[in-house]
Amino acid sequence: MSWWHGTALVYGRGLREQLRSKTFKVVTLLLLLLSIAAVVVPKLIAGGPATYTLATVGPAPAALSTTVSAAAKDGGFRTAYVERADEAAVKDAVQHGDATVGIVGNRMYVAERNAGAFPGIVAQALVRLETARMLTGFGLTGDQLSQLGSIRPPQQVIVAPTQNQGRANVGFAVGLVLYLALLFSGQVIAMTVATEKATRISEVLLAILRPSQVLVGTVLSVATVATMQLLVLAVPMLVGASATGSSWLPALAAPDVALALTWFFLGFSLFAFLYAAGGALVDKVTEAGSAVLPVTVLIISGYLLGVVVVLGNPSSVWSVAASLFPLTAPLTMPIRWGAGDVPVYQLVLSLLLTALACLGCIWLASTIYRRALVITGRRVHLAELFRRGKASSRR
Repeated sequence: MSWWHGTALVYGRGLREQLRSKTFKVVTLLLLLLSIAAVVVPKLIAGGPATYTLATVGPAPAALSTTVSAAAKDGGFRTAYVERADEAAVKDAVQHGDATVGIVGNRMYVAERNAGAFPGIVAQALVRLETARMLTGFGLTGDQLSQLGSIRPPQQVIVAPTQNQGRANVGFAVGLVLYLALLFSGQVIAMTVATEKATRISEVLLAILRPSQVLVGTVLSVATVATMQLLVLAVPMLVGASATGSSWLPALAAPDVALALTWFFLGFSLFAFLYAAGGALVDKVTEAGSAVLPVTVLIISGYLLGVVVVLGNPSSVWSVAASLFPLTAPLTMPIRWGAGDVPVYQLVLSLLLTALACLGCIWLASTIYRRALVITGRRVHLAELFRRGKASSRR
């Protein structure tokens, strides 16, 4: 039996068991409902563009309604107009919610709530019309008034710590997805290994398979289930956002997508095997959580660095250090790269260091896994494993 064939047998066995479990079915259903709700609920709450109502005595002047409607179109809201017989009726309409703003001569009535920026827009329109009337009286021609009206305010250039906030948010999303996948899947990996050791199933598997085959097959089966659940969560949200033209979904180039998948693969591989090694150290399933606590703390620390330090200032010394250090790079470098503030050599160096650390973690986890599975009846300490390894090598 080849190494790959044995690994595939363990992988298939683990995948079937997890897909049949009630926990997988319940969690997947909840994730699907959550994803659908994330698309539908905001639309239900928002309802559509806001509508503001302007009340006037008689029909609103054509110049006023044209100016206000143009401003409303630029602002993404709608404007309605109502007519009232006199000033008291206009005031009453605003007071009882039938109108947002009421205009009578040079007096403007404003609703106490839900007025937003509409009163300011109406006031600016009135000032502009009155200014145009006065300038016409001073002798300005229609062309000169048009030139004055064409003056635009200065262009606003938003200066932020990130050059591209949309891509930075995507980088943050990569770190968040990896963080959640590791926390949930890592615990599953540790519990699976601990259960197989406690129930002696691992001894049966090791009688015909190599420890590395059992380890890799187990990790891959859990990783596949985690990927399936992430797709169940992400695909409906992405499809809904794309169909509705949501602004939080920026256009991404193929290199960005490929880089995000690379970081996810490296980050998951880096920590998943450490979770498996931690599960092999315990003799009781209930002790698995405490055994992998150092790995969990490391993941949480890396995620907090990404959120607090890197997202706040991607170019700081601490951000650069966190994005180059292999144990935090998968959670922090995607954010720096999305911010557009990473030299290419730093990205390549970070990928290389993380890949080497990943190979080192796989070797370390395989060594711990192989030596710890044969020790039963008590919890195993790391120092004991490496003392045993040195003794065996001397013999």
